[in-house]
Amino acid sequence: MSIAFRDRVYQRSLNDVAIYPKMVKSFIYDNGACQKGKGADFSRERMKCHMERYYRKHGAAGFVLKIDIRKYYDSMRHDVVKEMFARKLPENEAKRAADILDGFPGDIGFNPGSQIIQIAGISLLDPLDHFIKERLRVKYYSRYMDDMVLISDNYKQLEDWLEIIKGKLAEIGFEVHPKKTRITSLHKGFPWLGYDYRLTGTGKVVMTVDTGRVKAARRKYYRLAQKCKRGEISREKVDQSYQCWRNCASKGDGKQMLRRMDLYYQSLWEEDDAQDCEAKVSTQGRGQGQSAAD
Repeated sequence: MSIAFRDRVYQRSLNDVAIYPKMVKSFIYDNGACQKGKGADFSRERMKCHMERYYRKHGAAGFVLKIDIRKYYDSMRHDVVKEMFARKLPENEAKRAADILDGFPGDIGFNPGSQIIQIAGISLLDPLDHFIKERLRVKYYSRYMDDMVLISDNYKQLEDWLEIIKGKLAEIGFEVHPKKTRITSLHKGFPWLGYDYRLTGTGKVVMTVDTGRVKAARRKYYRLAQKCKRGEISREKVDQSYQCWRNCASKGDGKQMLRRMDLYYQSLWEEDDAQDCEAKVSTQGRGQGQSAAD
């Protein structure tokens, strides 16, 4: 969602100075999204920490409940979000937040492009986080926005927890995603923030890039290589993009996957093709410059 620059400055100031500091005070440590000092890398490392601690106490046998909320931002009720801000913010600041929320059409659903909606996204499930940690006594629990993971040595207990959590979510207008919510063994593994996690019999936590993301990357760089050969983009930009993807993927344990991906990426660039690519980009650049001069 695009808004006027002056409105963006106002919202940024209100969020950074007033709303964000007060909302995050009550967060549990394992709520990892969109916060200073946290983020995806933080939550990935915390998941490894949970699994290692679980192994030291229970061994390798265990189960994980992965919960995903169906259409999280699209299902947010405006009255629930306003009530949440009113409960945690001073009256004047809560009113300012409500005035911004009134700019969104309808009674249900938000566009996640606005900063205040990002804060709502990490805050709305905070009471559920405390319920899971303090009432259900779940020791190994993490949440990243609308994705939740619970680990236990008891399969039936996870089933019971899932039904309780479904009820809590329904109270505020959410339902879990039927395909992405499931219970699996720690040995088989589960997806978390772009990586697949599994626990070996020796207690090692294996973290590999999701195979679907690898396939998507192969398709992406094939398309970019073709665009370069047509002179639509420079080789330098494609290389920078690939290096960025590779740096992220290298945080996991898939060294063989990275070697295969490097070989695939190199195969996209025959020497003659690479030279032709740069020549076409340079030629087009000179042509555009000449047109501008004319």
